[in-house]
Amino acid sequence: MKQAFKTMMSITTTRVGIVFALFVPLLFVLLWMTGYDGATQRIDRLQAAVVNEAGAAGETISQSLADSAPFGTTVVADLDQANSAMDAGDYAMVIRIPASIASDLRSGSAELTYYINQGTSQVAAAMMEGAATKITDGMNAAVSGGAAAAPIRAEIVKTHEQSNFAVTMLPMILGFIPYIAMMTMNIQFNITAQIMKHRTGKWAIFWSRQLLLLLICVAAPLVIVLVARLFAEPASSLWSLWLLLSLVFLASACLTQMSFALLGNAAPLFNVALVPIQLMTAGNIIPADMLAPFYRHLGSFLPAPNGIQGFMRLIYNGDGAGTFMLHLLLIALVTWAITLLRVRLQPDNPAPAAAGQAGAPGRTAASH
Repeated sequence: MKQAFKTMMSITTTRVGIVFALFVPLLFVLLWMTGYDGATQRIDRLQAAVVNEAGAAGETISQSLADSAPFGTTVVADLDQANSAMDAGDYAMVIRIPASIASDLRSGSAELTYYINQGTSQVAAAMMEGAATKITDGMNAAVSGGAAAAPIRAEIVKTHEQSNFAVTMLPMILGFIPYIAMMTMNIQFNITAQIMKHRTGKWAIFWSRQLLLLLICVAAPLVIVLVARLFAEPASSLWSLWLLLSLVFLASACLTQMSFALLGNAAPLFNVALVPIQLMTAGNIIPADMLAPFYRHLGSFLPAPNGIQGFMRLIYNGDGAGTFMLHLLLIALVTWAITLLRVRLQPDNPAPAAAGQAGAPGRTAASH
């Protein structure tokens, strides 16, 4: 057993496995503890739209909202416009001051409506709901002068709310899991390329691999979307979901392939290192704006955050994923171009004939 243990420890793959055992959990601890540190105290990074339909009569309330809200506020003229901007991710909440607010206050039955998009960050939605209650309570205390009566009531409208919990999991499944799949696939493809390089030229291997990647990125997403729609009914069409998922597959495949071209056997460590970063910056748990400053914009350059945010728009709203599709396409093009350049700079694999001639003297000697 002692000799077997020494032999096992002398093999490179054993050492790599030990590195992974320490590296992966340590990386999650370091990144998530620094990225999420103080995140819930950064509610001031969020924005809410205030729609004042009461004109001059609502100016005082609008100003009071701006002064008392723990987040930023912007006055928007139209409710539909404000809700559309909230669906696009510009606002975490929309607050409506009705046209009848003055007469309602006099009768003691005024109402402020708070629109909160459920198709966004879980933490942001919960924080906005809590803030709506606190803001209303504060305004009641100011208006009633501390009396028991509460002339202003909060009506909270949860837009795009899903009754089927499985639907809420789809953005994470479709936006993030393809990265894991493509990372694992490229590990196997890299092993295949190492086996083939002794008898096949580098360009034949490269272009065969690219054709296979392309076929997978087109066919696999279609199967996955068709199966997903058996269990849920997203707001978007089949083809919009397929296009976005294909781009997530493509960007993930090109990025993980690039790491092997640049880093060789160290590529799996690099690819795994991107997992906690992508999960943290995806924005479905905590908005990226509430993260520590260093991490806020990293998600724009990675496949999973763009995929998750894009699917949140398509699944809940039915549209609004165009920007994320463009980011995914750029990630795929840039990383693929880097891979192409790296392959071009590598020496070509020895031709099969040359390899055969090199082995000829040995075979001749053996025959004598």
